[in-house]
Amino acid sequence: MSAGEFELINHYFKTAPDALTPATVLLGIGDDAALLQPDASQALVVAADTLVSGVHFPADAPAQEVGQRALRVNLSDMAAMGAVPHWFTLALTLPKHWCDDTRRQWVAEFSRGLKACAEQYQCHLVGGDTTSGPLSISIQMLGQVPANAALRRDGASVDDFVLVTHTLGDSAAALALLNNHVAAADHACTEADRQYLQGRYYRPEPRIQQGIVLRDIASSAQDISDGLLADLGHLCAASDVAAEIDLATLPQSAALQKFAPQQALRWALTGGDDYELVFTVAEHKMPLLAMAQAQGNIHASVIGRIVSGAGVHCELDGAPFSVDTTGYRHF
Repeated sequence: MSAGEFELINHYFKTAPDALTPATVLLGIGDDAALLQPDASQALVVAADTLVSGVHFPADAPAQEVGQRALRVNLSDMAAMGAVPHWFTLALTLPKHWCDDTRRQWVAEFSRGLKACAEQYQCHLVGGDTTSGPLSISIQMLGQVPANAALRRDGASVDDFVLVTHTLGDSAAALALLNNHVAAADHACTEADRQYLQGRYYRPEPRIQQGIVLRDIASSAQDISDGLLADLGHLCAASDVAAEIDLATLPQSAALQKFAPQQALRWALTGGDDYELVFTVAEHKMPLLAMAQAQGNIHASVIGRIVSGAGVHCELDGAPFSVDTTGYRHF
């Protein structure tokens, strides 16, 4: 029997109505469209991302990890806006040449990873589509944020501090390892370090709670998907300002520094796929940030300041530092 569209949907993605289905989902999977009931006091936040095999994840990547990654990178867009995720749709394109057993096995593993992530972040699959073609996953994420409280790219001002959450460069290192661009045996990191790096690639941590904290603190924010240099550049362009950053302050994990000390700085600056937040804070708001840090509600490092002008300017050891690439390019 062919594993048709409705069979796949009903078996792997549709769940019976139960206590886990939020009251905001009036009608979920199974009809032409979902019916949702947003909170009238909140702004609706909508984001979408497509992941293509061989471009956004290795062609031989474990399907369960692809499911985790696909949802997490979309959740990161919610974090960048200070929003709480609630619902998502899934458009799944599966290779036509796959036999039924291969298709079922891949979808079973993919849905397992997707569901685990959805449960962790309490967001609900409400619809989508399946078709055949090159393996790809498109997710549309919907969330909510209090009216006029959303974080945006266009709020940075001269003299604001520039900060990033947690560490940078881990995901780029993991991808180099997964693609056999570096030989792990030639590096000082342990198996635990390698597992940590790969976890940062397949299961990036969307900074949802940190985004919520930053609603009352940050003047602008952006998640880091294409690399710090590129994404901070987007923020600066939207705010009509420039940024000066000190490369010596870029936060890097111990695993990254052991794995590739010569490449760590470049990966932290331009590697991409970190899904951390880069944000700006006015000087008078820095005590609020320090309090949030002390309470364990956010972990962030100051890496520079906003200045007049355009672009992102880097320095290392007090001297200008030129970079030959800005980050990932989609085209």
